[in-house]
Amino acid sequence: MVSKKLLLAAIILFINLLSTIAYAGQNNLSVEENLLNPLPSTSSGQALPPFSKGGMGGLFSSQFLALPIEGDPDRVWFDKAKILYSQMDYKNAYDAFSKIGKNAPPDILAESLYLSANCLLKAGNYDDAALLAQSVSNKSWTYPFALYTRAMISLKKGDEKDAIGHLEEVTKYAGAGLSFLRKQTAEEEARQRQTSALAHRASLTLGFIYLENGENNEAIKYLLAIPKESQYYANALFGLGWAYARMDRWVRSVVLWETLFSSYPENPYSIEVAPYIGYAYTQLNAHGKAVEQNGIALRYYKDISEKISVLKNEVLHGDIDKIFSIINIYRDNEVYTGLKLYKGLLQMEEYLGRLSPDSPPDSESLIRNSKKRRAVILDDINVKAVAHLEKLQRQLLETSIDTSLRMSQNLRLEGGGQISSDMTFIDHD
Repeated sequence: MVSKKLLLAAIILFINLLSTIAYAGQNNLSVEENLLNPLPSTSSGQALPPFSKGGMGGLFSSQFLALPIEGDPDRVWFDKAKILYSQMDYKNAYDAFSKIGKNAPPDILAESLYLSANCLLKAGNYDDAALLAQSVSNKSWTYPFALYTRAMISLKKGDEKDAIGHLEEVTKYAGAGLSFLRKQTAEEEARQRQTSALAHRASLTLGFIYLENGENNEAIKYLLAIPKESQYYANALFGLGWAYARMDRWVRSVVLWETLFSSYPENPYSIEVAPYIGYAYTQLNAHGKAVEQNGIALRYYKDISEKISVLKNEVLHGDIDKIFSIINIYRDNEVYTGLKLYKGLLQMEEYLGRLSPDSPPDSESLIRNSKKRRAVILDDINVKAVAHLEKLQRQLLETSIDTSLRMSQNLRLEGGGQISSDMTFIDHD
C-alpha cells in the first residue's frame, strides 16, 4: 500500500495550493440576462463581524470612498467597490457594493451580488454570504461562479455533502457554451473560457475531496474529466497518480507522474512528485529503474536550485511583473498577498488617473500616497520572496539527501551496479 506519510504530504500540498487560488470571475464579469434581485441586507440586521486583516488597513479607504466622482452613481460605486476588493479591503468593498441601487444595470447587480458574497465569505460571515450567493439568478452568466462560492462556504461550515452537490453542478458547465446563430463576440468567448476553467477547477476540487476520503474511483472519474488544455491538467495528473497508487496500480501511477514530471517541470507538483516516481518503481520491484529515476530527480533538484539562485537575484532587481511570475510558480501565500495589494493600489491609481482633467482635487494626493505605500510593499515583498526561495532551496537539499539514501537502497536491492558521474545507473552487464 502507498505510504500514509507520502499521501499526507500530497494532500497538504493540494490544500496549500487550493487556498491560494483566487475566486474565478472577479474581473470583467458581465451578464446577458436581467437580475432583478437587489442586494439583501445581512440576515441578523447587525453590524458585520470583524474582517480579516489585509487590504489597505484603513490607510486610504475612507479618502478614496469620499472622493466625489462624476458619472452614474451605481457605476461609480461599483468601480470603487471592485478596486477595494482587489486590495482585499473586503469590509469597505462590501459597504460600497451595498450602495448600488436595485435598478442598476443587470451586469452590475449580478457581479455585485457575487463579489459581495465573497466579501462576507472572507469575513467568516458564512450564513449571510450564502444568502447573497443564492440571490444570483440562475439565468445570469455569474451563476456557476456563485455556485462555486456556495461550495466554498459549505466546506468552511463543514458541510461536505452540500459542497459536493454545488461542485457537481459547476462541473456541468465544462465546455457548455451558449448556442449562437451568429459569431460570438470576444466578450462572449472570454466568458465561455472562464466558465469552462471554473468547471475544471470544480472537477479538480471534487477529485481531491474524494481522494482524501479514500473514494478512489470517484476521484479518478472527476480528475479524468479535466482535459489536457486545462490550466489544471498538471494538478489532475498528480491526483490521478495518487488515486491509482492507493489502489496499488503502480504502473498507471508511474505513467501519470512521469508525464507530469516531463511536461510540467516547473510546476510545484513536479517538484513534489519527483521522488514518488522512484518510490513507485520500488513498489514494482523495478529497483534498477528506481535508481535511474532517483538519479534523474537529483539532477532535477540541482537544476531547480540553480534556477532559484538566479531568480533570487531577479527578485531583488526585477519589476513587479517578474516577481509575480516567479511567485506564481513557487507559491507563497504571504508574498502573493502582498503582490495582490500592490496591484490593487496600482489599479486605484490608474482609475484616478483616467479621471483627469476632471479628477477631484484630492485625487493627486491620494495617488502620491499610494505610490509611497507601493514602494514600501515592494521592499517587503522582495525580502519575503527571497526568504521563501531560500527556504525552498533548503527543502530541495533535504529532499536530495533523502533521494540519495533511497538510491543507495535501490542499488543494493538491484544486486549491484554503479552510479556514473552524471547520476545515471549503469548495470554491470
